[in-house]
Amino acid sequence: MQKTIQIIKPNKQLNSETLNTASLKKRVAAYARVSTDYEDQLNSYKVQCDSYTQTITSNPNYIFSGLFADQGISGTQAKKRPEFMKMIQSAKDGNIDLILTKSISRFGRNTVDVITYIRELREIGVEIFFEKENISSLDPKIDFMLTILSSIAQEESRAISSNVKWAIEKKAKNGIVDPRRIYGYNVEDGKYSINENESVVIKLIFTLALKGYNINDIVKMLNNKNILTMKGSNWKYGTVRHILQNERYCGDALLRKTVCIDYLTKKTVKNDNIVDKYYVSNNHVPIISREMFEDVQTILKHPSIALTHSNKITKYPLTGLIYCSKCGRTLKRQHIKSGSHQYVILNCNHTYNNMHICKSGSPKYDLVIGAALESVKELVSDKTPFNALLNHLDINTHLESLRAQKMQIKASMRSLHESLEPKPNDESIMQEITTLETTLSKIEIQMSIYVSTQLKLEYIKSLPELEEINESINFKDIYSIILADEQKILFIISPAKTITQLVDKIPNMLDSESMLSKMYVSKDGNHGIFYEVILYE
Repeated sequence: MQKTIQIIKPNKQLNSETLNTASLKKRVAAYARVSTDYEDQLNSYKVQCDSYTQTITSNPNYIFSGLFADQGISGTQAKKRPEFMKMIQSAKDGNIDLILTKSISRFGRNTVDVITYIRELREIGVEIFFEKENISSLDPKIDFMLTILSSIAQEESRAISSNVKWAIEKKAKNGIVDPRRIYGYNVEDGKYSINENESVVIKLIFTLALKGYNINDIVKMLNNKNILTMKGSNWKYGTVRHILQNERYCGDALLRKTVCIDYLTKKTVKNDNIVDKYYVSNNHVPIISREMFEDVQTILKHPSIALTHSNKITKYPLTGLIYCSKCGRTLKRQHIKSGSHQYVILNCNHTYNNMHICKSGSPKYDLVIGAALESVKELVSDKTPFNALLNHLDINTHLESLRAQKMQIKASMRSLHESLEPKPNDESIMQEITTLETTLSKIEIQMSIYVSTQLKLEYIKSLPELEEINESINFKDIYSIILADEQKILFIISPAKTITQLVDKIPNMLDSESMLSKMYVSKDGNHGIFYEVILYE
């Protein structure tokens, strides 16, 4: 008997009661995308939107289910395209039967994304039609073709990314800055222009930083004055710090601060020795001077040295400032009770625990505080020592010299780095760079000390204007270190040394000539202590 084959067609049963014209129509959506905001791309974007709207609404077999369009967004990451993701979700919710799009590259440039979403939609019966390639996603046979075409689109994306990087590099080499709106500046005709109202705030922020206020204090002051950021919100630590570190406020521009390391994910990282950076000086009108900017960078880099100012009243104003003149240890408060009488002394721990190590004795805290206040009043009331003090703290000449040295070293380092490019393993050049880096670090530390001295100078100049000199004043903004024993107190003022450096010089300071020498007597007249004010280099 001969074998026969009979084709049995599927018998689709239609419910005549629920059948209507609309149920036979396809719910059609369209997806459009352009990756930049340039005028020709915007025209293409508008044409895509208008064309698909007309195509869908004019077809009697179509029901318009929406136009999804991403403008100015790259196609390498689906999750970063909000309209695309909205369309996918709508399709999964059963609202779309067919998606029209211009091409595979418009749908996506990431091969994995394209294949994944095509298969996901195909599983739920949603078709995608790619107009340029004239192919539909419902036929599994085209998976191979889609893989090839998507790979081509991905490679095109890589090439575009490479071209963009090249263009950015070329512009940076030529010192061409693409200005973006930042607080303090407007952007007009591709150039920065100063925003008069915001620039006042920028100057205030830098001025406060130079006066020794830390970033948290500046944030509180701005918010207390009801000054808002560019976005109309309150100030935060990171916002103020970013402003203080932004070289554009002194008229310069550092290009290529960040670099994209993955053209698909668009992951961008800080450019820490990955590619060349370019520093453009005098690019636009500055809001602050370059000297002010550099001084603030010094403060930010060495806050423990430079930031001595505090607008808070400290409970114990001598903490961390007063040392034993015999052994160099910190003097700390200790409560003493003798019968019904109680008082506070300052001791170096050696005195209390082991008299053989240090025999300095323990000065009374009230006498030390009283002498400290009297010494400040004496300095302020007499013009001769006061002017001598101001001259002693005037370190502008030294600071200018250090700034010049810093610029010269940086120029030498740039030159050495350029010499290193053709021969990256040249040990002699690398050693020179290391030596210069060490020297630069020392200069920056010394600059931070001088900046701190400037803060002291400004504070001391303001003292005659105070209605009353009392314990609320900041002794750390006046004296560099205080040395004390049971017999005498030395108030030291040094423009060029940190407190750690001064502790190592205690023997020298003890032999130094004083500019002011007095005897402080307690209010009841029963106790007293000698004190001296010494100007120490």
